[in-house]
Amino acid sequence: MDKVSDNYPKIEIAAIGALAGELFSFASVFDDGCFSLVELDNDTVGLCGGINTFARSKSALKHIEPVVIAISKNNWNDITPFVFSDRPDFPLKKFPHVNYEKGNYPPTLCLSREDIDDWYAEHTLCDYVELVACWLRDAAKGKLMKLNENDEFEPQRNHSMNHFLLRVSYMDSFLEHKEEPECHLYSITILKDFPAIAYGSEQYEKLVSNAIGVRLFAGRYKVDDNWYTEYPTTLGVLLEHIQTYGYPLDLDELKEACDDTKEYIYFQMALLRPTKIIGKNTAINYLCFRAKVEEFMNMNQSTPVEEVSMIDFTDYTQAKYLSETSDSVFDKHVCILGCGAVGSKIASHLHRSGIFCIDLVDTDSLMPHNVVRHALSAYKPGSFLLNKANAMKTHLTEMFYDMPHDGIKSYNEDALKHLTPENLDKIDIIIDATASVRVMYGLDMLSYPDKTRIVRVALSEGGDVGVTYLSIDNKQPLADYYMEILRTSLSNNEVYRWLSSERKNSTENIRVGEGCHSNTMRISDDTISAHAALMSSAIRHIYEGEQRNRIILSFAHRDFPGSMHTFTLPVKSYQQFPCANDATWTVRIPEDLLAEIRLKAKITGQKENGGYLFGHIDYKRRILYLLNHFMPRDSKGTKSGFRLGTSGLKDYKKMIAQRSIDQVEYIGDWHSHPACALDMSAIDLTTCALDVLPQLKNGIGLCVITKTNDTKFFLLSRLKQNSQYSYD
Repeated sequence: MDKVSDNYPKIEIAAIGALAGELFSFASVFDDGCFSLVELDNDTVGLCGGINTFARSKSALKHIEPVVIAISKNNWNDITPFVFSDRPDFPLKKFPHVNYEKGNYPPTLCLSREDIDDWYAEHTLCDYVELVACWLRDAAKGKLMKLNENDEFEPQRNHSMNHFLLRVSYMDSFLEHKEEPECHLYSITILKDFPAIAYGSEQYEKLVSNAIGVRLFAGRYKVDDNWYTEYPTTLGVLLEHIQTYGYPLDLDELKEACDDTKEYIYFQMALLRPTKIIGKNTAINYLCFRAKVEEFMNMNQSTPVEEVSMIDFTDYTQAKYLSETSDSVFDKHVCILGCGAVGSKIASHLHRSGIFCIDLVDTDSLMPHNVVRHALSAYKPGSFLLNKANAMKTHLTEMFYDMPHDGIKSYNEDALKHLTPENLDKIDIIIDATASVRVMYGLDMLSYPDKTRIVRVALSEGGDVGVTYLSIDNKQPLADYYMEILRTSLSNNEVYRWLSSERKNSTENIRVGEGCHSNTMRISDDTISAHAALMSSAIRHIYEGEQRNRIILSFAHRDFPGSMHTFTLPVKSYQQFPCANDATWTVRIPEDLLAEIRLKAKITGQKENGGYLFGHIDYKRRILYLLNHFMPRDSKGTKSGFRLGTSGLKDYKKMIAQRSIDQVEYIGDWHSHPACALDMSAIDLTTCALDVLPQLKNGIGLCVITKTNDTKFFLLSRLKQNSQYSYD
């Protein structure tokens, strides 16, 4: 027979009813506009015609390529057609994107990398026929895969899903670099209660190996760019195929390995492709078959062989590839402090993305209520009251096959006690998920190697706001990050509304990151997961893009369920100065604010200038944070003095207090000394004692004296009102 369609009865166009009108709309696609019809089955009509491929002489396709397009006779708008070549000698091995046999039909053309049914739901029958023509024309040009454009190789398709071989994929990278052909025998365990085969009995220690596998590889220089749609069905054809493609099978060695305990032989033929396989991090693809040992030993050429589908155990390298995790973070040593709801989900996200070296630190135990929003389950006695870090280690190590030795470690100990100098030398990324202010301040007291990145994550406002501190330069204290949030609240309405809402929901002074450890806190798992996903993404890309300290705020909107957005806030660099008259107190001021004050001092030339200072005081750590300043218009300066005005001051103080929810306050004044030393004059001492100190909320503040390039900070204290304002 000249054509495949000759096997089917021809029908007249009148027999297909309403479909006939559709066919004429795209008849022009066929050569000379001619086509014929055959009846494929009761409901399916075959549209037979030739399509001009514009193929050149060296192409495996004909200039006019005959095809059969199978169309539902009565439901063509909803049922996706399929198409196959109308010539028996169609060169299937030369082309990717060909499906195996569809029922009793020849192999069909795979027209789309997306789900073809989904594609057809948005397209017409005419579009489908045009897609067939495009496939053939791309095939004629060798452009079904654009390997010169970093396209990936289509994996070998499986005819049958009756038998499976589970295996680890780490051998692929080994084979890719092996120059010589290889024949490797190994043990396999057939799982009797599951239609699959385990690769290697070491994964299933209680099972006995009852089959043998042979992995064949032709060497790294034997690249196979063929596609197979017709597979060997007998032992004779399989052995011939193995010999033809240069696989070094030693039949005598294989027979010697087959004893009475072995039921099947699994032939695993590794195909080296020109490029990586779609969905894989390897260029190795497989054809796999099995035969009964008893029949193989008799070497009966007609012994049937069965196709076996390959399923890989996903390991961490495959997880890295599928998650597009960059090499910059893949092998970093991560330490997660706190394995609560947020910490556990971040640990899970990072590990699923291929990051395999993780320390888990927590002293808390898993409780039944944790199941509502934790990565772990605690639904039965025995699964709760476990240490969270230890339980998470078990959870993560069971996630992938063949994890590196001691990749995941757990520590039932205090977060800060874990960060010894020895451990800090090993750790690349510290993630503080404790929601503990104590831990945050403790982290600020440690000394880190330059390589160390620090991340602090927490939830605020009942879980509606996620807060992520990304410390690229670990020399800057995390406390500065909160100061930047306060600074931003003065001008950013969204941050201001968040802090205001947090204050309303809190009975204590606000501190970002209340956490979600409370049994009574009402936060849904999906909300926590949404925040944790954004936090994890930021951590995975911490070595990429903007390499500066920053804060990421994620906002979930209860009024609009499912709505979330993020806000990134750069963290300014701060300078630290000891108070000139009391070194037990220090001042921290953003570089941009210090530069602005010095500029204001410069622009008035030889005349003094000045303004009011606003900031936040950490009384326990004896730190004064300068965050803003205000210069009234009615201030007057001369070469020998300065009088600070009051115009607009009352309203400015009110605004500052309101927008910072009373956390930024008036803490002193600054003025310039363009013509004299940076010391407090007698007038300065008197002014501070009589005018400044009475206005200070808790009797602590600053007098700042500056020039263009130098600044000194003097502590004001109501307790040492007269004695501390001199400077020698």
